[in-house]
Amino acid sequence: MDELVENFEKSLFNDSKDIIEDYLEIGIDSIIDNGILKEIPIVKTIVGVLKVGKNVHDRNLLKQTLVFINEFNRNEIRQDKIEEYKKRIENDSKKCEDELGRIILLLNNFIDREKSIMLSKVFKAYVGQLLNWNDFCEYSEIINRLFIQDFSFLQEVYLGRISDTTNRSDIYKVERLNSLGIIGMTFKSSTISTINGVMSNRQDSYLTMNNNGKKFMNIVMK
Repeated sequence: MDELVENFEKSLFNDSKDIIEDYLEIGIDSIIDNGILKEIPIVKTIVGVLKVGKNVHDRNLLKQTLVFINEFNRNEIRQDKIEEYKKRIENDSKKCEDELGRIILLLNNFIDREKSIMLSKVFKAYVGQLLNWNDFCEYSEIINRLFIQDFSFLQEVYLGRISDTTNRSDIYKVERLNSLGIIGMTFKSSTISTINGVMSNRQDSYLTMNNNGKKFMNIVMK
């Protein structure tokens, strides 16, 4: 098994939430120089690389990984589900490589910590058996492709605060979110009378969030 994946597995179930949370607020340099944090396997591995190259990609991977682990360890999963998942990946190295390796690749691609938090929430839902692996892959791809500045708009749609998009200046956000397969647009034509009594047609557009989108938002909004 890849060393990075193996140490990620060990770190994921390590009781180090409080330590990680404290140092995430300080900065990556403090994490790199901290002796206690270096005892966390994934930190030790990535810091070892950083000592050699100190490149921005590895620094970002370290930050995103710790954000992910910190969120994962917020005690929202039943312990028996965690133990069951640990047993599954310990007994199947390919499964461990495929699943945790996929997460590392995604974290390495993220810039915004909000995405790492969302990914961790989706992974918790998978470990807690609220999602299957295909669901996780689909939702993780949504997170990967999501333009983070669109998330507040998506929240408003989810909460029912935005439905009519007629004459909105940010319709481009709708088009981007629509491409993720979680919201759709419906159009309704209506006939209106102008001041001069002339009849004209107007097409209004409305947003809908499908069941898949609602399920996704139920998870990441927790």
